[in-house]
Amino acid sequence: MKTPKRLQSLLDDGLIDSVLYQLMSGKEAQVYVVQCGDEIRCAKVFKEASKRSFKQAVEYQEGRKVRNSRRARAMGKKTRYGQKEHEDAWLNAEVDALYRLADAGVRVPRPSGFVDGVLLMELISDADGKAAPRLDDVELTHEEARGNALALTAAAVAKRSGPDRRVTEPVV
Repeated sequence: MKTPKRLQSLLDDGLIDSVLYQLMSGKEAQVYVVQCGDEIRCAKVFKEASKRSFKQAVEYQEGRKVRNSRRARAMGKKTRYGQKEHEDAWLNAEVDALYRLADAGVRVPRPSGFVDGVLLMELISDADGKAAPRLDDVELTHEEARGNALALTAAAVAKRSGPDRRVTEPVV
């Protein structure tokens, strides 16, 4: 497969060895399966703001605060600097959330780096190496969904006081 432009710098820097295939493309990013040494990982390449088709972005970002007043004013006025800062804040919030969830023991893809708008993370797969389905494609009974939701919520809000607080049972 031809290396996508946004992944070329990671390839040049040795963070990835090769791009195996595109896993999916969505409204905010494209996800590729990449070889990193002897590990297979995902590379989530976030789309630039001008190329995203995310119509509910305002609702999605509601409640996020910016501490730096200069940045906040620029973002509010939608200056070029403000738009760049808004984009950076959005990307960092997404990545930070994944790191926080992983640190709390929630079963999310383990992140391994964020460089130039590309998030490298663990590929969740079955025993044969086939990528796990999107959550939207998984059908659960009401009981399975409720049990999984309770387990994930408990893991996300629990204060880590040791490994016994982590969710270790398979979620799906």
